[in-house]
Amino acid sequence: MPHRVWRPNIGGIRHTVVARWSPWTFEGELIVDGPVTKTWGTRMVGPDINLEIEGHPAFLRNNLIAFDLYIDDEKVPHIS
Repeated sequence: MPHRVWRPNIGGIRHTVVARWSPWTFEGELIVDGPVTKTWGTRMVGPDINLEIEGHPAFLRNNLIAFDLYIDDEKVPHIS
């Protein structure tokens, strides 16, 4: 199962964000600091997946081959 990992520092706290998804349907789940916080169904394209991390607005955006994480409208570099 494809995945991406991000380690954003928000308010002096390092978080671990992981998105895992099916390569065929893009169904997936989002993990923030351990537990699954959000799941989604089939989506080749579509609206962003919104969430909050430490009170900061964030979203996942499907870029047709993977997902990108944005926090406070800034793209967060992934580590894998």
